[in-house]
Amino acid sequence: MIDVEKYEPDYGDWHEFYTPISVCVGDLYTDGWFDLTEKSWDFPKYSEEQHARLCEKILNHFWDRDIGVLPPGLWKRKFLEKLREIMPKYIPMYALLAEYPNLFNAGTEYYKARTIYSDFPQTQLGGNEDYASTGNDIEYEKIKQTSILELQDALKRYKDVDEMILDELEELFSCLISVSINGR
Repeated sequence: MIDVEKYEPDYGDWHEFYTPISVCVGDLYTDGWFDLTEKSWDFPKYSEEQHARLCEKILNHFWDRDIGVLPPGLWKRKFLEKLREIMPKYIPMYALLAEYPNLFNAGTEYYKARTIYSDFPQTQLGGNEDYASTGNDIEYEKIKQTSILELQDALKRYKDVDEMILDELEELFSCLISVSINGR
């Protein structure tokens, strides 16, 4: 009888084994090569807090995914190039969210109107020689409180800025998931 244990390679935990033709982000991070906190991995950011949160999301989201370009040095260049291209359009969105963090709560509309009656030209309205006999300026604000159903609907459609960035980075990773089988 053959001792199967003798011929079984020990890969430890399942996530530590990878084929020689694929390189996954988790392995690159574990080996110390993929470190978004290191200066050579720097890309445009809104704030240090936003940058740290995004880096953590990138690592967690793509941990088990293979990089889409080999060798890893070329992939790093493509990865940073992509982030440098897309971040300028997302930084203003981060700024807007920082200024108005509670976008789902309420809507505010401002209205301003002027009613002018001109029977006889008596009062000058401005420097352009417009005259009126009487006039009313009306200003008001309308605040709309969102219902729970509207909020639920909005949350289903909402995509976080970090999530939009992750979606744009998808093209840099392999979409194939391969099964590794030891050839017994």
